[in-house]
Amino acid sequence: MITLIDFIVRTGCAFLMGTLIGMERQYRQHSAGLRTNVLVAVGAAAFTILSVTMTSGGTGDPSRIAAQIVSGIGFLGGGLILKEGFTVRGLNTAATIWCSAACGTLAGVGMYLEAFVLVACVLITHCVFRPLGTFILKLNTKMYHYTVRAECMKHSADRTQEFLMDMLAFNKNIKVNALFYKGAGDKVVVCCDMQILGEHKSLLDLVVSRLRSRPDVFSAGWERQESPQEDF
Repeated sequence: MITLIDFIVRTGCAFLMGTLIGMERQYRQHSAGLRTNVLVAVGAAAFTILSVTMTSGGTGDPSRIAAQIVSGIGFLGGGLILKEGFTVRGLNTAATIWCSAACGTLAGVGMYLEAFVLVACVLITHCVFRPLGTFILKLNTKMYHYTVRAECMKHSADRTQEFLMDMLAFNKNIKVNALFYKGAGDKVVVCCDMQILGEHKSLLDLVVSRLRSRPDVFSAGWERQESPQEDF
């Protein structure tokens, strides 16, 4: 039987670890920030303590509730994964929530040192490996300059520009250098000059196909010109 003091110590440890992970997520302004990670860690610890208490007499399997915690956090993490434009966001946040639940589970069974090791691994992954991953990506990937052009009526040029920005704004590998239209008559050409880390031909094909599907666009296309990496 777990005493009240032991319960407070275990849930307090889970609370502290959830706070450490959540502060880093809150600082980076992710959807699952401080409160979410704390609640996940404390809740996982409470369920684990309940499981250990209920099976302390040798009856039942204490790992059953821990298994349900893992599957339950999977549903919570699935709600954090969003598709914005061409970018899938929230994968790291969902994985962090999963680790917060693991920290709470470890604290619930009294494995404090192991739980703090896991917290350290999570923080190192986010704080150290994030810039390292960006550096490796830029080191091994060429930078390309693309220009997307769409011919449309002059009165719909602003809407076409907004459409392009909505499609490209959420991709962190894209830097829009210029967005303008040119032409003196009723028909104008909207031009979007950008730099992209990597070729991303399928992305440009999708942008052009969606432009062509708009009733106010007569034609659309893109061209590529390789540019120096340091300009990004």
